[in-house]
Amino acid sequence: MGLNLKNIPNHWELKKLRDVSKFSNGKGHEQTIDENGQYIVVNSKFISTDGQVSKFSNQNLSPLSFGDITLVMSDIPNGKAIAKCFIIDKDNKYTLNQRICSIQSNKDCNNKFLYYVINRNRYFLAFDNGVSQTNLRRDEVLDCPIPLPPLTEQNKIADILSIIDDKIAIIDQQINHTRELKKGLMQCLLTKGIGHTDFKDSSLGMIPQNWEVVEVGDTGNIVSGGTPKTENLDYWDGEINWITPTDVTALKGKRFVYSTKRKITELGLTNSAANLLPENSLIICTRATIGDCVINKTKISTNQGFKSIIPNVNFDVVFLYYSILNIKSKLLQLSSGSTFLELSTKAFKKIEILSPSIEEQKKIGVILSSVDEKIDVLVEKKLNYQELKQGLMQQLLTGKIRVKV
Repeated sequence: MGLNLKNIPNHWELKKLRDVSKFSNGKGHEQTIDENGQYIVVNSKFISTDGQVSKFSNQNLSPLSFGDITLVMSDIPNGKAIAKCFIIDKDNKYTLNQRICSIQSNKDCNNKFLYYVINRNRYFLAFDNGVSQTNLRRDEVLDCPIPLPPLTEQNKIADILSIIDDKIAIIDQQINHTRELKKGLMQCLLTKGIGHTDFKDSSLGMIPQNWEVVEVGDTGNIVSGGTPKTENLDYWDGEINWITPTDVTALKGKRFVYSTKRKITELGLTNSAANLLPENSLIICTRATIGDCVINKTKISTNQGFKSIIPNVNFDVVFLYYSILNIKSKLLQLSSGSTFLELSTKAFKKIEILSPSIEEQKKIGVILSSVDEKIDVLVEKKLNYQELKQGLMQQLLTGKIRVKV
């Protein structure tokens, strides 16, 4: 959190973290890692994923207590973990790893208020030079400036921000639940269809009697991409959308792409291996983030990191989108390469998928799209709360907005 500390209220104090807390370092847990261990190791991955990715230890080498604030002290250049914090929610459950520190607030400082002040504080981020690994030292951590209102005001500010965090946590639960629902529906609808009672054996297992097994190459025209020469300025900054795997990652699971960060000219398209795809093609990553895919809602070209399907009249692009997502692990298994994994055009075309009638494909696509639309609404709602929280933090933690106590 970046705070402007120049004009804090007169009765607030400007302290350093060392004045309001106790600092502790963690310990290495390499020898005690145990998937059946009872203690969660608070390491960089655990904190950076908000506790979603965990390792376990069979010993509590560096105990943590309820209310302790843990902070990441090391990260790669331009990393997103440095100075990210996690607040401990239970005694005798967590053990602190090396290069993570624990901050215990003293009696004059509300621990949640302190958490909101120091979490990804701009003071810490300034130590990242963008070139070498960032390693915060103890004294550097403890020199962090802390704008400190009276304890009653700290309590009130922490309560307000905690209410928003609670709202965000509820939305996260709803998103996770809906994603699990989608996963189950995909597995069911894409293998058993809608309302079938007669099934037959196939190379992909038991399938509805009137379904067929087809190869991806049978679903439409398979098109690759390319990159115009970057040194030729006449090829770039035109009006033709040109998508890369980075653009797909930035969509964060959204189904449709309308525009891209970089664009090429007609000259660039003509003088490269890039191809212009019609609207409603299916664009599949076959390098790097293999299996991620999007549907383009405008004409678009791609770089060489994709194989795209221009569906024929027998296939619905939305159905194909979910079918490819459902076999993402198979695409990864078929990929090869020493420098980076890549799925060849030949291997991609030979992958088998199931083919219902076009009418049933569209019905399945509508059902799964409705679930994705619900996820989109929840993600947008979460984003709105996060923006509200960010704005309130900037105002409340500097005293620009005062709370009644």
